[in-house]
Amino acid sequence: MAAPLIAAFKGAAGPDVLAFAGPLSRASGRPLVVVTVYPGHAPIGIGRVDTEWVAYNREEAESLLTDARSLLGDEGPPAQFRAVAADSASHGLHDVLESSGEGAIVVIGSRKSRGTRRTAPGSTAERLLQGAPGSVLIVPWEYAASAASPPTRIAVAYVDTPDGIAALGAARELADETDAALELVSVLPDTLVRPSLGEQAGFAAEQRAQFERAVVSAAASVNGSARLVEGPVVDALSDLQATDVDLLVVGSRGYGPARRVLLGGVSSKVLNSARVPVMVVPRG
Repeated sequence: MAAPLIAAFKGAAGPDVLAFAGPLSRASGRPLVVVTVYPGHAPIGIGRVDTEWVAYNREEAESLLTDARSLLGDEGPPAQFRAVAADSASHGLHDVLESSGEGAIVVIGSRKSRGTRRTAPGSTAERLLQGAPGSVLIVPWEYAASAASPPTRIAVAYVDTPDGIAALGAARELADETDAALELVSVLPDTLVRPSLGEQAGFAAEQRAQFERAVVSAAASVNGSARLVEGPVVDALSDLQATDVDLLVVGSRGYGPARRVLLGGVSSKVLNSARVPVMVVPRG
């Protein structure tokens, strides 16, 4: 069975999450699990009051799931709906993601940010992104206002490192599942070694050529296309337009526990300003 898509449904960002996760589920064949996390432990107090407080939160979670059912409608295969009790939203989503097995993806919305179509992780996403046992996908604020359709153009921020290769593998898997076009975007960094006065003038050009050969070769190996753009890296990735790309896949930090998401300097900054949905994959 295909690994599931876990849609975190809560608050104003809930419709944005379903607008992306629903079409992706239908296109990829991945089962959709809509999750609402509610406080599972009452504050210390009178036992009866505590029990009623937990029951109230459970009822509110079920009401949210009813709204989610209405938004999804009858299109596509039936989704699962789960109200999960946990100490925090991030803890509950972490547990669901971990129990869903390798390859599962959790889809989460953004906090309200400047303008529209920008990603901006809220507190739940920020906590989840520090050690998640699977891929975490952030959908821009007000994404639901645009036409909902499955991704047909998937880009991966490619660099020839273990985390870049892990990102490429996850992007290729999704592209195969959805029959989407795959593009490797490699940013020529503005920190490349500059030739000194005594070196040949063609040194920088040769560096660029080597960089380009690497991304073109990687693209050919996965039947994808290659795009080499100028840095700075964060600006180049954040400015990818929704008219060109439906989803951007990036890798985790290059060190830390295996099979865990750990944001690095580039991925954390991209997640705070991207114009398209961004998926961060765990280390290999």
